[in-house]
Amino acid sequence: MEIQERINTYWSKRADEFGDARYTDMQGEKRGNWTRLIEAHLPEKRPLRALDLGTGAGFFSFLLRDLGCEVTGIDYSEEMLNNAHKNAERLGYPDIRFLRMDAQSLEFEDGSFDFIFTRNVTWTLPDPAKAYAEMLRVLTPGGRLMNADANYSAGFKVMDEKGWTEKAAAQANTQYAFPAQSLEMLRERNDIAKSLYIAEEQRPVWDLRVLMSHGVERFWLDLDVNANVFGHKAPEDRPKLSPEFVLVAEK
Repeated sequence: MEIQERINTYWSKRADEFGDARYTDMQGEKRGNWTRLIEAHLPEKRPLRALDLGTGAGFFSFLLRDLGCEVTGIDYSEEMLNNAHKNAERLGYPDIRFLRMDAQSLEFEDGSFDFIFTRNVTWTLPDPAKAYAEMLRVLTPGGRLMNADANYSAGFKVMDEKGWTEKAAAQANTQYAFPAQSLEMLRERNDIAKSLYIAEEQRPVWDLRVLMSHGVERFWLDLDVNANVFGHKAPEDRPKLSPEFVLVAEK
């Protein structure tokens, strides 16, 4: 199986789990926390055309719509998109466009969007540098890209080396720390992650270097958004694989 399809199969198996989790997040504090953070970095231009790249079950598409954006959400997984449509219907978001698309080959014209949001996507891609180039291509001049991600690929590599994968499976029902996955699924995730070139890179230094190579000069960066912005520190008894950073770049 080609790596892209292997990745798709893994995430598609988790689609229903993500659908329920993101629906729950719409009722909790994460909704307000992320809304405030995104709003602080939106371009001043109005109205805004926003792309939710790797929408999953639609959570960030809904937040962007709440902020008045015209929203398109894309995902490579048809099963994830099914959950996005389901959540949009039960939460009352009838006017968000959801499309199946590869983040590394966007089917949009140059300058189609004023704002792009993506979370926990670049680490999963066979060629995240190409995805960055595509995102910058479809951004308008002065548009902004906001990427919330972590060095998960490198972290999962360490998990296997340290023997933490089995511990993670035992803690699988701990809310949000290690999503409810079997040991088999965790090993598949780790094997996929270790096969990606991003696993060998130091992030977000690598991300900044790639964006700068495309002429980006203006950035905002938080190296541990969960602790610094949301005040959520990882429990001491759980291995901290890699803090989630937020990187905002202006074209």
